[in-house]
Amino acid sequence: MSFFSAQTGKSAALRWRWILLLSLLSILPFLFVQVPPLVDVPGHIGRFAVQLAPAESILHRYFVFTWRPTLNLGADLIVQALHPLLGPVAAMWLVCAAVPALTVLGLLAVTRRLNPQGAAALPFALLFVYNDSFLWGFVNYALSAALSLCGWALWMALERRNALRALVFALFAPALFLGHGEGGALLLLWVVAWEAERIGRWWQPRGLATLAARLWPFVFVAVPVVLPASGEKGGKTVWDFPGKIDALFNMLRDQNMAFDLASLGAAFAVLLYGRLRGARLATGARLAVWASFALFLAAPYQLSGTANVDARLIAHTVMLALALQDWRAVQRRPRAWVAAAGVALLVLRFGVTTASFVGYGQRYHRELQALDHVAHGSRVLNLTLADCGVRAWRNPRITHLANLATLERDAWVNAHWAVKSVHLLESRLAPLGFATDPSQIVSPPDCVGTTGAGRERRSIAQLAPTLPLDQVDYLWLIDVRLPPGQVDPRLVPVWHAGNSALYAVRPRDAT
Repeated sequence: MSFFSAQTGKSAALRWRWILLLSLLSILPFLFVQVPPLVDVPGHIGRFAVQLAPAESILHRYFVFTWRPTLNLGADLIVQALHPLLGPVAAMWLVCAAVPALTVLGLLAVTRRLNPQGAAALPFALLFVYNDSFLWGFVNYALSAALSLCGWALWMALERRNALRALVFALFAPALFLGHGEGGALLLLWVVAWEAERIGRWWQPRGLATLAARLWPFVFVAVPVVLPASGEKGGKTVWDFPGKIDALFNMLRDQNMAFDLASLGAAFAVLLYGRLRGARLATGARLAVWASFALFLAAPYQLSGTANVDARLIAHTVMLALALQDWRAVQRRPRAWVAAAGVALLVLRFGVTTASFVGYGQRYHRELQALDHVAHGSRVLNLTLADCGVRAWRNPRITHLANLATLERDAWVNAHWAVKSVHLLESRLAPLGFATDPSQIVSPPDCVGTTGAGRERRSIAQLAPTLPLDQVDYLWLIDVRLPPGQVDPRLVPVWHAGNSALYAVRPRDAT
């Protein structure tokens, strides 16, 4: 398909008008929802309610929000700036929708520079825009990684305007690290790799000196990196090497395990087929791709309180490998068939993702009707079902839905994050065992036990006798039912839909 591959000149898809159009088309799923159905996003929005609450708000009785420098402030700062115009939900919607648009823009701009005539596998690369980490709602990382792709393309575009480039990146790179340290680090990694490949023998003293001279504007990233060093320390660093295999298989995890794994297999098959037919990584891309993969292998699972550090990296690695695999040495017909197959699969998967967003939006609307029965300023204890194993492949994305009670009803909820090294929120109200995430998560009976990451999975039957009902006003169950025979007389049902229910909690002396 000549739209994505060309014998001479740039592919049509790499002309700027098409780059901009494809970037805009990538946000289509978000046009059907108000609250982006990414797992962690309702949790972020709930935290924003505390962040933006006026001084007299009852939320300050329940929570403490303290601004401090961390390498995880992207959405927080953007929402802080935009909420007077848009409100927190619309501002967060804009942040989330910007991620696929900027990822497509950056990826195509990099490809336009490094592989303009041989990007037959580019449609397969675009499969990874809606990757597992983004669908989990790791928005600060995803936004910074998308901007890193754009930044890499800009660095290359400004190679003959050294003074302007130095000024731009002395400002842009530190801001990117402040948005998310790991996402910002990708910009430095890709720029270093590109410059090193151009220098050749960069490991020799002269090569290192030349490399340092070209990269000096990045010295300013030390400011956001050093500032948090004196703050709260995170948890221990944990490596999970078997988990890296899961991350590889989960890259395209979305709605259907068979379809997602088949799509992933097709992408890897294209890489292998291209290699066998003579396609190689484009000049200027080799070190960047291999360095990205090496970083994935070396990165820990958990660092400074942040989990899935390594898993976030792999989708961008494969995305670059596919987009920057140069197919010019392959005959025209197989090259065209690869591009056509990629387009067909991309359209199909994009349609599935869009339809799923519609379904998630309807589910969110149905579950959030419970909030019509919650009094303002209440204390809401939430329990939400989270499945395990193969059954959990399609994530219902409701793990943090209850956090929206903080926004809609100025309510305390036990589903907020409060890792001091990462988050800016602390909970004043702290019922034993039910203060913060993941205390809201309930597992089916056949999933109980300890996970590989050390978290204890408990069933509703195990949790029901320990619920701190004396310290809350409501019990909100999402997709889980109280076990028969363990219904506390203090619980008064006020709403239900399907397997979800809301109970008002009567004081003990009123029962």
